Parts: sequence; structure tokens; C-alpha cells
Amino acid sequence: MNLNEVLPPGSVLLDLSLPDKTRAISHVAGLLAAAAGTSTEIIEAALVAREALGSTGVGAGVALPHARLRTVRGSHAVFVRLASPIAFDSIDGKPVDLICAIIAPDKPNAALLTAVAAVSRVLRDAEKTAALRATRDEVEARSILLGSGE
Repeated sequence: MNLNEVLPPGSVLLDLSLPDKTRAISHVAGLLAAAAGTSTEIIEAALVAREALGSTGVGAGVALPHARLRTVRGSHAVFVRLASPIAFDSIDGKPVDLICAIIAPDKPNAALLTAVAAVSRVLRDAEKTAALRATRDEVEARSILLGSGE
């Protein structure tokens, strides 16, 4: 999995003000739709359906909303750092301020799981999440996510 292709330049946004989980999912769906060239509504519905199975708030202020869709070619991701943490029904009960949303084709392959695992490895690293929370630069944040922000 080439995370550089899944998370292209311009797919990292910092300090967005989104009031709640519903608006956050709607916003990242719009960003993903623009990247994937498909409908925001389709992506949002898929992300909401996935959340209904169990929260993608993985703890430590991180959420990884993700879904498979028939209407997309290739995997796409966006990373958003929120200006203020929001409730996300996370497994640890803590609010979320780092969101990486991922969509992938609905095919019998491991593209989605591989992308989620790659991002998850970075976001489980306390030093990297601290750096993501501290940076003021979207290019630097992307470098941290790609593993080149050392």
C-alpha cells in the first residue's frame, strides 16, 4: 500500500471547526467525494452505515472512519485535525481531534484494510500524534502521516 497515493497533497486539513460527529463525517465525505469523483451522499451514507456497526473512534483522540464503495476506483483518504475535540463514541470514551477517513473499492481484496492499517500504525505512535497536534503546517502534517516527518 502506497500511502503517498492514498493521501495525496491537499488531502490534509488542519484546525477545522466541526461541532459534532455527524458534521465531521459529512465534511470528510465531501472531501473524499471530490478526490474520488463520486457523490458526497453515497460516501456519507457508507461512512454512516459503517459507524452504525461500531464507532471508528479508536481511542487516544483518533478516529478512522472508513467504507467500501462500488462507485470508487482506488483508495482515497483525507486527514483532518479539528480545532476542538468532539465526541465520537470512541472506545475509550475520549473526544476526537484527529480524523483520517478512508474509502476503497468494494472488491474482494485487502485495499481498505491495508490503508486503515497503514494509517493506524502512524496514529498509534504517541510522538507522531503529538507532532500532528503541534504542527501548523499541512505539508508537514502530511509528511508525518507518510512517515517522512522525522
